[in-house]
Amino acid sequence: MKTLNIYYGTGENAILSNLSLRPFKDTNGLEYKSVEHAYQTWKSGTFDELTYNKKWDNGVKHTGNYKANKDINRTLMYKLILKSFNEHDYALKALWKTKGYELTHVQEKGYWKKAFPELLMKARDELFFL
Repeated sequence: MKTLNIYYGTGENAILSNLSLRPFKDTNGLEYKSVEHAYQTWKSGTFDELTYNKKWDNGVKHTGNYKANKDINRTLMYKLILKSFNEHDYALKALWKTKGYELTHVQEKGYWKKAFPELLMKARDELFFL
């Protein structure tokens, strides 16, 4: 199977990155600039106001003040990915174009090296009923 790498820092399919500017609102009406913005704000399971209020822009990553809750972080990331793609047709179309590719995140060293592309492919399958 062909592979396609997703990594904002090198410009590899950056539109699909969790660092890409794809603003969306949560059910409480709070607006997030990117999936990463929302994830870092909520990764502990508790709202991190200091992280939420930092300046977020295209490609920006701030590490949240609280430790990630490993019981929720994967599900949280997945829900945020779905929400973001559902609100941005251009990004959804870019995700559709990855059909037939195994997605990778090769520059990452930790947990998200495998988890992030797995979640993107799962979202692709769910959003397009593959």
